[in-house]
Amino acid sequence: MHPKDAKKSGQPANRAGPAAEPGNTLGDPYAWRLPQDVIGLEKFDFPHLHRRSEFDADKIGGIAAPRMAGCAVSRTPEQIRDMIRSGEMDRNDRVFLNELIMQLDCYDIRRFAMYCGISRYEMARAMIRCGIRLRLLTEWMNCHSPLYVSTDTHHRTWDLGPGL
Repeated sequence: MHPKDAKKSGQPANRAGPAAEPGNTLGDPYAWRLPQDVIGLEKFDFPHLHRRSEFDADKIGGIAAPRMAGCAVSRTPEQIRDMIRSGEMDRNDRVFLNELIMQLDCYDIRRFAMYCGISRYEMARAMIRCGIRLRLLTEWMNCHSPLYVSTDTHHRTWDLGPGL
C-alpha cells in the first residue's frame, strides 16, 4: 500500500514493514546496532563445535598485540588460549578478554577463532562469561549453532558455504 493510499483508506502506512511493531527488529536497517546476547551454551553442545582449531601463536599475537597495546595487564597468546580453553577466568581475565574481543570485527574474530587453538563451544563460553553483547559479534557466534535461526536480513561477512 502506498502511503498516500493509506491516508485515504484510514489505515496507517507501514513504511518499515514488520519493524513498525514494538520490539520487532525484522526489516529494521539499524537492528545491527542493538545489543544481543550469545544464545545459551547448551545450544553449542554438538561434537563438531567441540573440535579445536590449530594454534598459531604468531597470528594470535598479531591480532591481540595492536589492540591491547598500552593495557596494564598483558597476556601471551598461550595464556589467551589457555584462559579460553579452561573457562576459569577471574575478573581481570574477563576484563582483558572483553576488551580484546570487543575490538575485533567480524573478519578478525573469525581469524582469532581459527588460529587460537580453541573450539567454537569454548569461544561461546568465553563470550558469555565476558558479557559480549555487540550484535555483529554475537550474531557471528550464534550462527555456528545449528539450533539458531537468524532474524538479521543484511548480508553477513562471515557467511560460510555449505559444509564449512
